[in-house]
Amino acid sequence: MGDRVPCCAVCTGLVKPDVVFFGEALPQRFLLHVVDFPTADLLLILGTSLQVEPFASLSEAVRSSVPRVFMNKEAAGPLSWRPRSRDVLQLGDLVDSVGRLVELLGWSEELTDLIQRETGKSLHRCHSRPFVQSGPQAEM
Repeated sequence: MGDRVPCCAVCTGLVKPDVVFFGEALPQRFLLHVVDFPTADLLLILGTSLQVEPFASLSEAVRSSVPRVFMNKEAAGPLSWRPRSRDVLQLGDLVDSVGRLVELLGWSEELTDLIQRETGKSLHRCHSRPFVQSGPQAEM
């Protein structure tokens, strides 16, 4: 998208991605899933500095016997300075690392199908019509 700003085709408001920005409150659904960590069999951690709470401490919320797979550009947080014996660090490009994992698991076809399905969806959840572009490159 470059420096284009996505706007809703219906209300013309700015389209906010479905993420939580620094300083914003976490959605209520976050609290529903925190209870899953003590019963997890595997923890995948992808693309994070592990610096911002409450996410920074979630890597420690699984039992010590649970393997933690950390895919990131560089080592970070407790996985770098206090690794566990079953930890796996896959450092480098995140897209390449996930692609490699998907391939090893034999999920390449499923991932391709998922990407194709998700790419066709509207980015604005309030309306079924796609967003329009505004900003310096909107006419392109």
